[in-house]
Amino acid sequence: MGQIRCAAWVSFPLPVTKGHGAGDAHDDHGDEDTVKLTTKVMKEFGVVTEKAAAGSLAVSITRPAEITFNLDRFTHVVPRVAGIAVSIKASQGDTVKAGQVLAILESRELAELKAEYLAARERIQLAKDDFERVKSLREKKITSEKSYLTSRSAFAEARISLRSAKQKLNSIGISNKALMEIVRDPDAFLTNYQIVAPMDGTVTKRHLVQGELVTNTREAFVIADLSSIWVNISIYASDLEKIRAGLPVTLLTGMGHDASGKISFVSPDVNEQTRTATARIVITKPPVGFRPGMFITAKIDVANTQVALRIPKEAIQVHHGKEVVFIQDHGAFKPRPVKVGRRNGHYVEVIDGLKPGDVYAAKGAFLIKSQLSKASFGDGHNH
Repeated sequence: MGQIRCAAWVSFPLPVTKGHGAGDAHDDHGDEDTVKLTTKVMKEFGVVTEKAAAGSLAVSITRPAEITFNLDRFTHVVPRVAGIAVSIKASQGDTVKAGQVLAILESRELAELKAEYLAARERIQLAKDDFERVKSLREKKITSEKSYLTSRSAFAEARISLRSAKQKLNSIGISNKALMEIVRDPDAFLTNYQIVAPMDGTVTKRHLVQGELVTNTREAFVIADLSSIWVNISIYASDLEKIRAGLPVTLLTGMGHDASGKISFVSPDVNEQTRTATARIVITKPPVGFRPGMFITAKIDVANTQVALRIPKEAIQVHHGKEVVFIQDHGAFKPRPVKVGRRNGHYVEVIDGLKPGDVYAAKGAFLIKSQLSKASFGDGHNH
């Protein structure tokens, strides 16, 4: 006969005594072993009792899901001008802050735009001086109306040119503060263009190396805020009437990294290729092991039903080929066969064998069963 071992119990064997349950209508065995545990031992080995009571039982469906980046906190960083990468200041995996310089380009296009702006500033000053001179002469009736109007028009055109040159620079990310620095320093290096991070996050991709020609038609960096992710669940068309925002979901990776959340969004359409809709969960501070691109399983609680008796799934054990619950009576635990009904990942409905108020082992039932089996073998009984 093989020896049954339970590592958690070897160093501290529990006292097991035989008891007679002839008067128990729920006991099919006239001579059943019982396990007597002190309060101290129960606490040490995590045996927790509860009273049998009514409760709700969630009805759930299981569907495939994919972890993705939270696209509300995700950005492609594309330079506004083309240039040669002369300095790279961020690498893949780096954590960056909004406004932080990621790379510096040497851009002829930028130099031309800055030169245009500086020239426009010079022209407007000349046009302004000329207009004020002609205006003064006109007031003294020394010059003609035509000269006055020509000068005024030139001043207006100069203002428009300056405004246009300034807006071109603003549109590629050059701030007004940076423009003033260019004006103050006539020897400023006009070709340097800084690629900066538009948000806090982690650099997930870098698509440039030093010395490379970088265009303004492709991304140079990708930044994501990894403190928040999306989980997109595939919902079959037949399930759509049961799925809505707010339903609780348990997310299972199969590697012990589980999480839970609530549906925040259900797509209004069905994908033409997959014929499924998408239910989305936003997970903030995701557990270790939840990585964008992973495929996982989502268990959605689509409804709750009230049952007369509900106990934790782990309280059910198999003894003598039957499902049993360990009932506590005068400090001893005894297996009682039960008939179960509906169940989910956490709870089981008990139809028969248990009544409200019965005290049972809600946690640690497996350890009680192991100790009971060990004692049975020791007595020479083969159950």
